[in-house]
Amino acid sequence: MAGAAPLLLPQPATLDPNRLEAFADPLPIPPVATPSGFRPHPYYRIAMRQIERKVHRDLPPTRFWSYGSTVPGPTFEAHTGKPLLIEWANQLPLRHFLTIDHTLEGAGSSEPDVRAIVHLHGGRVPPQSDGYPENWFVPGKSVTSLYPNCQDAAMLWYHDHAMGINRLNIYAGLFGNYFLRDRIETSLNLPRG
Repeated sequence: MAGAAPLLLPQPATLDPNRLEAFADPLPIPPVATPSGFRPHPYYRIAMRQIERKVHRDLPPTRFWSYGSTVPGPTFEAHTGKPLLIEWANQLPLRHFLTIDHTLEGAGSSEPDVRAIVHLHGGRVPPQSDGYPENWFVPGKSVTSLYPNCQDAAMLWYHDHAMGINRLNIYAGLFGNYFLRDRIETSLNLPRG
């Protein structure tokens, strides 16, 4: 029909951050990870899973992917010369909730939508525990990594490193803090906690 008015579909409401009350919620502090055993080093099992959390009291819950049940994931408090073993268990859904660009290297449509591998950024670790981008694993699988902690005190972070989709997985929430302490730092009597 010539001259007919176009059909207008309802548009989603636009979020105006200027209308949200600032500092309405307490700052979320991720919990400190606690070992679940020893094998022969402190052993942690951290599940990657989908969760929903509120980012502001006046907004509906937001979908995230998390290590444990928080975003950022649990904080690791490690000490120089004291290794940790962490089993990273992929309990994520089979479909990614973000759009994958299949034209990127390593993100081809023949690859599983959901895959992950954890990299300790700045950590000096053995090659098999480094989170090499092509060593990803899918939901239902897990990988155990050894972190020897043979380096000076540092604030490190861990994050997804899967080839082709690591930016999506990090944006979804797969990241966390890893504090490596040593005697020198402890002797400075800096604030803790």
